[in-house]
Amino acid sequence: MRYLVVDAGSSNVKIYLAHLDAGKKLHMEEAGRFPTEKVFYLGHLSTDIFAIYGRICSVIKSLADRGIYVDSLGIDSWCSDYGIVDTVSGSVSMPVFYRDKRTDGYVDKVSQVMDYEEICRLTAQRILTDSTLCQLLAYKEEYPQGLSGSKKILFIGDLLMYLFSGVICSEVSVASYSQLFNMEHEDWEKEMLGRFHIPEAAVPPVVRAGTRIGTVRPDLATYLGIKKTYVTAPAVHDTASAGVAVPAGEGESWAFLATGSWFLMSMELDAPADRKKSYRYQLSNTGMAFGKVLLKKNITAMWLVQECRRQWERMGRHYTYPELKDMAGQAEGFTAMVDTEYEGFRHPENMADEICAYLRKTGQYAPRPEDAGKIVRIIYESIALQSVRALKMLEDTTGKKVDVLYIVGGANRIEILNQYIADAAGICVRTGPSEASAVGNALLQAYAMGETASLKEMREIAGNSFGTEEYRPVNTQKWQRQYKKYVELSGQADRGGRSYE
Repeated sequence: MRYLVVDAGSSNVKIYLAHLDAGKKLHMEEAGRFPTEKVFYLGHLSTDIFAIYGRICSVIKSLADRGIYVDSLGIDSWCSDYGIVDTVSGSVSMPVFYRDKRTDGYVDKVSQVMDYEEICRLTAQRILTDSTLCQLLAYKEEYPQGLSGSKKILFIGDLLMYLFSGVICSEVSVASYSQLFNMEHEDWEKEMLGRFHIPEAAVPPVVRAGTRIGTVRPDLATYLGIKKTYVTAPAVHDTASAGVAVPAGEGESWAFLATGSWFLMSMELDAPADRKKSYRYQLSNTGMAFGKVLLKKNITAMWLVQECRRQWERMGRHYTYPELKDMAGQAEGFTAMVDTEYEGFRHPENMADEICAYLRKTGQYAPRPEDAGKIVRIIYESIALQSVRALKMLEDTTGKKVDVLYIVGGANRIEILNQYIADAAGICVRTGPSEASAVGNALLQAYAMGETASLKEMREIAGNSFGTEEYRPVNTQKWQRQYKKYVELSGQADRGGRSYE
């Protein structure tokens, strides 16, 4: 069987053609890649959902023209953002992008209605400045009747799958990120809906990952020139799909770090973690496949490098990411560090300047803004230290000691950063698939189509198909000293602290 895997990130969309061979090895072939297009629409920075849909259709049609047909397609995406479908008129709204300023100040507006500790008790979710809840309150203020009548809220991946299938539903992993979902009941939390005046009729039915939700609409299938094709919900939250692809072995005490613009230090649990500690550390408990729970801590990570690189390009200095990695490896270590969660790094005009200003303000050595190798070295080391902080929070919250940390996602190609994290954590680090979300998406489609039978089998397939690299800790004492300095610098005790998310 062939699977079309759509991994929709907030910066780009990647499409893969996947299949399992007779030996249960997964093969992934890139079939398309394009930027996630944004438009300024009705006063807001929005995701052009129709452009994404059109590009996916073009890939499917081009495959069909070559005689290549898929048995199933599934779409994973980022969380929080949504569109609104009118089930009577068929109209679909353009999803506002989470970086739009419409949610500014809405964390406080939410807390005026309900205390965040109570929200965490009900939903197991942390404070989020751009949560679905904040976005819905901002939307309702702009359009007071916008959710009334025949409207349904669908998250990005859910919405794209609706455009293909005509079926309205939401998958657990993305629904649970909304601050409107009860993890124990795997359903919408009526108290949250009621207190914030969100109509119960506006939230869709919920399905688990690995569910065949329908088929591509017959009229669309005819237009694309394809045969009967199932639409299958993977874990729509991309990090939850990535968790399926972690090649962890039986009996290991493990966690995983999903890497990209942001890192998510994550654990797979059987039930939501301690609410008080989750709130204290600002951890999220959201859904995964097979009824598992994803406990995670967000880390500002490669965003810092990406924004610096953008500024260096403006200066006429065009570095590739491999070049920046090599330059960082050649730079002197432990010259300075930054609190990755510092508010000034959220939306700076010039990230390199902002980092240097932060270093001066905290009394540290500050390189020149154009000293790319030195700045990236500082960022890498700081990311490693913040990753260890996050891991300690998860260990304290669950009472579990981690022996192996798996690093998945695109940033696991940065070998020196993998080693820094192993050194700073003092544990074994192993890599998993660099396109882990897409791999997990494919494996969950294979499960829905009867080609895989269990989560254990999926992890074995991921390990056998993509292999791992191992990093053992060295220089741990030096990194432990740096970690103490990092905690002191960030002003956050290991028992908890502020959140900039």
